[in-house]
Amino acid sequence: MVLLTLAITLALLITIVLPVAAGFWLNRRLGVPIRLVTYGALGYFLVQALVTMAFSGVNALAKDSTIALSGESLNTTQILLSVFLGALFGVLIRWLGMRYLSKDLDNLEAAYGIGVGYGGAESILLVGLPLLTTFITMLSNMNIDLQTSALEPAVIQQIEVLWQVPAYIPLIGSLERIAALVMHITVTILILQVFIGKSKLWLLAAFGLEMVVNGLIVGLAEVGLQYGWVILISLVLMVGNLYLLYRLRAFEFDITRGMQKEGDASPDNT
Repeated sequence: MVLLTLAITLALLITIVLPVAAGFWLNRRLGVPIRLVTYGALGYFLVQALVTMAFSGVNALAKDSTIALSGESLNTTQILLSVFLGALFGVLIRWLGMRYLSKDLDNLEAAYGIGVGYGGAESILLVGLPLLTTFITMLSNMNIDLQTSALEPAVIQQIEVLWQVPAYIPLIGSLERIAALVMHITVTILILQVFIGKSKLWLLAAFGLEMVVNGLIVGLAEVGLQYGWVILISLVLMVGNLYLLYRLRAFEFDITRGMQKEGDASPDNT
């Protein structure tokens, strides 16, 4: 129980605190305005809204028998649609934002800010907050009394099962979120190449990367591959993304840029 508590706490730090800390680090070291990180997060919210609308349309068509989907076929279609539309809308929204939202978004530092904001919002909403809610429930019912508790027996049983989860499960889940964050940064850097290389083919590359990575991870999980193998594959893909960032020269930034700006703005330098 102690090990699981420590593991969940570490997982919460990775899935919630780490993305926020990364945003402030970008602001401090690279001079990336916090608003750019916010743009990325808002982009993620917009993409989820668009995907949800698409899901509602498919469910409505299936319910009205306009398209012959039910049971397992409907579930498969929803998974494929989620991966496809998530990648498509994610790339288009970021590209449109970098193109039209502001004049200072077509540079390496801004791309990092948008990527961290987008991937960070996904980490917090998809894993961090649900894990935090579950953990609070587990802690508040740690010493539950079956005789006096108002909870349903099924709920009590579920809480007891949660306390039996191996400590490595939340840890490897948080590692997958780090890999996903790196992937979103890489996708955003690929979108940046549209402005650097003056070719919209980079949008296709960005879409393909996100589609392949998310599709592979989700697909392997759906076919029942053991969770550990899925995480291992996601980490291998993360190494591939880091190499791609290296090839795109995405690590060639001035790590003291933000601190220099602070020094220029201080009273001693005015």
